[in-house]
Amino acid sequence: MELHYLGIDIGNTNQTVALADARGELLAIERRQTDPTRGAVGILASVIEAADTLLDHRPARDAGLAALGVGFGGPVELPTGVVRLSHQVPGWEGVPLKRLLEERFGVPVTVDNDANAATLGELVFGAGRGLRDMVYINIGTGIGGGLVFGGRLYRGASTSAGEVGHTIALPGGPECTCGHRGCLEALCSGTAIGRRARELAEADPELGSRMLALAGGDLRAITSKIAFRAAAEGDPGGRKVVDDTVEYLAVAVGNLLNLLNPQAVILGGGVPEVGAPLFTPLRERVRDYCMEHPYRAARILPAKNGYDAGVRGAVALALEAAGMLPCG
Repeated sequence: MELHYLGIDIGNTNQTVALADARGELLAIERRQTDPTRGAVGILASVIEAADTLLDHRPARDAGLAALGVGFGGPVELPTGVVRLSHQVPGWEGVPLKRLLEERFGVPVTVDNDANAATLGELVFGAGRGLRDMVYINIGTGIGGGLVFGGRLYRGASTSAGEVGHTIALPGGPECTCGHRGCLEALCSGTAIGRRARELAEADPELGSRMLALAGGDLRAITSKIAFRAAAEGDPGGRKVVDDTVEYLAVAVGNLLNLLNPQAVILGGGVPEVGAPLFTPLRERVRDYCMEHPYRAARILPAKNGYDAGVRGAVALALEAAGMLPCG
């Protein structure tokens, strides 16, 4: 009998549920906007409804459901699959998500945080395919990450390994959401790049004039994308913001290469989608923060899963739950 797998990505902006076959190919997808006002109970109900819709309309109606994987936008206890908390939606603290879904669907369930899920998805279905040792860094609103050693996701002693965004790139730098100062997330996330661009434009209107013009004259509308666009035009203000971003990121990546000696560092999320304006200078600057051997051994690559990174990772978790993960 043909078997299907469900992947669920519960993010701060959207919930995405995908039905996949045993090879991880996506057969159908349901996307729904996350409404924080509905709380954990309402969002979980919406996720289950979306999953039921996919199962009711699956291509092969006689196919069985083998397993389910969930990437959750917040820390999760493993292996129990109990949510520690969500930074965006109230009511998730202590929710036994794995148990609730296993009771509802009657199949094995693996629940992990969304960064680990995306790492696994990139390993199995993306730029990490065929690699055994890699680091994944997701640079978007925040910065998350994951580590792969020997073809397997490394979760650490308390299942919180891979928090690349909370490594220190500038001691005494801007305050991070975690409460520390100088974290990579507080410097190089899309949110942080936009903030630094706005601060520059406010402090030096002449240097920030092009970014302000691209934002329609509204200082609050200056984003990381505008900073990169201005830099691509040769604007000194935009170049200052982008150069600083590359510098901080190079420190973090160089340290990772020295410490872990991976085959690749893969960058995903919204910020790396700018492509060469980030990757070309980063590959050069990393050399200044890394010994030659780990530098030569590693590639710095763009992720391949794009917008579906989260749900593809959740499908990989489902395959892991069923003992069908095609890696390692």
